Amino acid sequence: MALIKCPECGKEISDKATACPNCGMPLRLEDRGTYDIIITREKQKFLVNPKIKVTVDTTNKYILEKNGSITIPLTTGSHTILFSSGIRKTQTNIDVTENMNINVQFNRATGEIDVSGYKTASQTNTPNISIGIGGGIFKGGN
Repeated sequence: MALIKCPECGKEISDKATACPNCGMPLRLEDRGTYDIIITREKQKFLVNPKIKVTVDTTNKYILEKNGSITIPLTTGSHTILFSSGIRKTQTNIDVTENMNINVQFNRATGEIDVSGYKTASQTNTPNISIGIGGGIFKGGN
């Protein structure tokens, strides 16, 4: 018997266990429920609408087009979803226990990617960028 970590709570348990005795998470994928996570990009009027790359658990990658949506089947448990477009990145952690809807949009004021929805906990990791126009001292001439 070997010890493994529970993917849900992180406790060490037997590799022969069918469920974690601590949190009850089924350890076999076929015993876990699979739910649809629908990610929708909200309609916005921009001159430029860059694609948003969606990465689930660092492996599965999807592209979210302007005014589009994608459906991702995920098993019960915790998952990390990274939304990125160029240097803009927002990561959200979700706890999947049922079908979920997640909304994504670009924040017009800051340019950040906003993520909202049931059971989402997001963290934006966008670098601060300042853009200035013009500058200097102008003197009136005669």
